[in-house]
Amino acid sequence: MKIRYFFFIALFLFFLFLAGDYLFPLDKERLYKPLSTLIYDKNHNLLRMKLSKEGYWRIRAKNIPPLLEKSVLSFEDKYFYYHFGINPFSIVRAIIQNLKNKRVIGASTISMQVARMMYQRKRTIKNKLIEMFNALQLEWHYTKKEILAFYLNLAPYGGNIEGVKSAAKFYFQKSLDELSIGEIAILTTIPKNPNSNRPDRQKNLKAKRDRVLKLLYKNGVITKDELTRAKKESISSKKLKIPFFAPHFTSRDIFPTGEVITTIELSLQNYITSLLKKELILLKDFNVHNAAAIVLNNTSSEVLAYVGSSDFFAPLGQNDGVMMIRSPGSALKPFIYAKAFEQGLITPQKKLFDIRLFLPSYIPQNFTKKFIGEISAKEALEYSLNIPAVMLNHLLGKNSLFFTLKKAGISSIDKPREYYGDAIALGGCGISLWDIASIYASLANSGVKKEIKFLKDQNLSKEVRLFSKEAAFLVSDILSNAQRSEFSAYWESIKDKPKIAFKTGTSAFSKDLLTIGYTPKYSVAVWFGNFSGEKTDNLTGLHTASYAMFDIFEYLNKKEKLEWFKKPKNVIKKEICADAIEIKECREKRDDWVIKGVEQNFPCEILRPETIVYLLKAKRIDSLEDLKNLSCYQKYKNYKPFIAFPQNGSILTQNRDLPLSFKKIKLQCYSFDNNKTIFWLIDNHPPKKAQSGKIYFKYLPQGSHKIGCLDTKSNLTIHKIILKEE
Repeated sequence: MKIRYFFFIALFLFFLFLAGDYLFPLDKERLYKPLSTLIYDKNHNLLRMKLSKEGYWRIRAKNIPPLLEKSVLSFEDKYFYYHFGINPFSIVRAIIQNLKNKRVIGASTISMQVARMMYQRKRTIKNKLIEMFNALQLEWHYTKKEILAFYLNLAPYGGNIEGVKSAAKFYFQKSLDELSIGEIAILTTIPKNPNSNRPDRQKNLKAKRDRVLKLLYKNGVITKDELTRAKKESISSKKLKIPFFAPHFTSRDIFPTGEVITTIELSLQNYITSLLKKELILLKDFNVHNAAAIVLNNTSSEVLAYVGSSDFFAPLGQNDGVMMIRSPGSALKPFIYAKAFEQGLITPQKKLFDIRLFLPSYIPQNFTKKFIGEISAKEALEYSLNIPAVMLNHLLGKNSLFFTLKKAGISSIDKPREYYGDAIALGGCGISLWDIASIYASLANSGVKKEIKFLKDQNLSKEVRLFSKEAAFLVSDILSNAQRSEFSAYWESIKDKPKIAFKTGTSAFSKDLLTIGYTPKYSVAVWFGNFSGEKTDNLTGLHTASYAMFDIFEYLNKKEKLEWFKKPKNVIKKEICADAIEIKECREKRDDWVIKGVEQNFPCEILRPETIVYLLKAKRIDSLEDLKNLSCYQKYKNYKPFIAFPQNGSILTQNRDLPLSFKKIKLQCYSFDNNKTIFWLIDNHPPKKAQSGKIYFKYLPQGSHKIGCLDTKSNLTIHKIILKEE
């Protein structure tokens, strides 16, 4: 009868518990509190630690060493595997002692302590009863092994350190598997009184450790020999100095919480940081105070080094030069040439026009302010001439640089094509060093742009083809042979180094100084300048960032012998006509590398009015009749007269104190009619007869003027200008 009575009571209590568990479910999310973020390099060197969002150092341990588990159970709850979350004997003992001592003392099991850690309630009898209920819930929903793991991951270890793995890291700079028996004993004591027992602040550490060791020996957890050796261990506990490597990279909001292994190579990262600091010391007198660099592994698409600035704690040093949007200068020109090779506009030895160019709303200039006339595509890219690059980009149309950058997913190119215009070819856009490096890496990857990988276990599948592998090779071959005279003696010291394709870039007023180099294995992008936007002392990327880039490649080459690209089978040798425009017959034939199957393309706009003027002045043609065999002849015949001076929309300033004879402005117009007679139509003045190409000077008062040039076939071109006096 009594057995049945107790059975029904037990059954009633069980259903009462189930009802309570249903009505007041366990908040299981509290068992998985937000973690700290530990960021490692690819070789598991710790780069950075970040607090959890609540401000705790909390690292989750997935595998707990058996000795650590046994130590904690011996010290905290040796009957853990035998009770159901509550130990009745411990409760009875605690009640008796509390009555005698008139104070609340613990009778908590591991399960009850986990319940308290979940909710952080005050220690009262009421809350103790709630903890008991929560402990029963834990036992109902989880295994003993899981509950013990919760305890070890949530237990306080002094200050804002939570979890045994965090404690091992902070107090001993070790993983759990590396802990000695003595260190395990020390960690075991801390949660009982976290701030008093933390090993970096108390003097009685040895006594408390030995107390646990004796308990472990008594319970058969360790042997006599292990006890003796553990007692002889020297006690050394010094709180971990938080590492702060690759600060700009680790500061980015791209990392999940917990422990993450990145692709960064700390030794390379530190080398580049030190290198940039040294270079900036040399450049300080030239008003260069900041630098940044990024290194990619082209094969794996991993970022190996990310130096946002040479000194994170220097003035403005927290700016991230890798992600900063700045002008690339001429650094994007190779991508124009790659598309031009691919589209059949050029071959390396094919000549381009380097002459004064008048495009709608844009009149580009070369860096030297001079024009060569005609130059091979190879030399135009090697010497980074502006005019050929702008003209090629203009001719590419829907394959131009703007569309290449959009296809590559460059987020900073966020305006319509018209916003950038033709100036985009010379750096008239903003782009980050990260994105520049990734596009250059596509040249190393046979024209395929890959998404940059920054975590070791990151699975990336996003790829986009920007160029054919043949076009990528031709550009790489040209960029590797850019032995510019400006390197002088320095070139002699680097010419025997690994073969590198590289390109420089210098933005307006020398504000941004860039060099990007690559081999099949690595891409390196380096920037020098000022985060303030202040200009440097007329420097270029060639004479600043290039030196650092070569030093980085030398460092990489010492680690492994760097190889060069193999020529694709569809890049073949062939005789071509190298003339920029073949008139009647070819003037110069050359052997050249061409892409098999790509037919040479001749857009009519190659011969613009200013180009025809060049041909006339160079005596290459006598008149348009010499072009009648070209397919575009009818279009050229309809060209209106070309006013070389003054340029349309010009604002000309004159000194008011000069005599009138010195205030005359230069007028020059070319007619494409066989009849060389032209007529100047200036404002409302009578027509002035003149000869095509002849310079005519005319005084005009200050104000707005309309200047027209009329040929004998009534074709009229009008320019509007403004004259001012100062």
